[in-house]
Amino acid sequence: MKFPGDESNIVVLSNKMISGLASHGTDFPSIDPLPLSTAQSEYLAASTAMESAKAAYRAAVTAKNAKLGTLKSIMKDDIKLADVDCAGDPDKLYEIGWAPKSPAVPLAAPGQVEDFIAVTQGPGDITFKWTKAVTGGKASNFIVQRRNEDSTGVFSSWVQICTCFETSCQLNEQPRGSQLEYRIIATNPAGDALPSNTVSAVL
Repeated sequence: MKFPGDESNIVVLSNKMISGLASHGTDFPSIDPLPLSTAQSEYLAASTAMESAKAAYRAAVTAKNAKLGTLKSIMKDDIKLADVDCAGDPDKLYEIGWAPKSPAVPLAAPGQVEDFIAVTQGPGDITFKWTKAVTGGKASNFIVQRRNEDSTGVFSSWVQICTCFETSCQLNEQPRGSQLEYRIIATNPAGDALPSNTVSAVL
């Protein structure tokens, strides 16, 4: 039999040993049951004290967090008042460890998307993916444009066929049998990016 490794099973085994020695002590003449009983009693007392300490700690943490919340609330209110007091000379806020509000940074138009490719295509269907630009402002969406080549080899003007919010899209029921070209344009309220590279396909 293997000695238990977890605390709860050690306690269970100690209870069985104490009970067994009390009932059948003559079968174990080499064992003095007193040290075992004393050790278990001391363990249980320490365990009870630990649980009480845990409860006290949790109560202390709750009380501390409540005081912190009050402190933060008063600080924020005072900062608002200080903003009003120093409206004519915001640099005075440094005197209380605060600072004037930073000027708003205007949103920039997004950069040109990268690595625009077709990952799958079939009869009338095509799926694209691309990578967001590493420059420019954050794109809010992506415009997918397409143009068709006519029988004389002349391409039509670019037309918007959908808007995506992720860096991939699947297009269904696309024109079949003619040369198609697709591109992506990232956009946000500040403006549009340069169009991506063009992907050609015949579906």
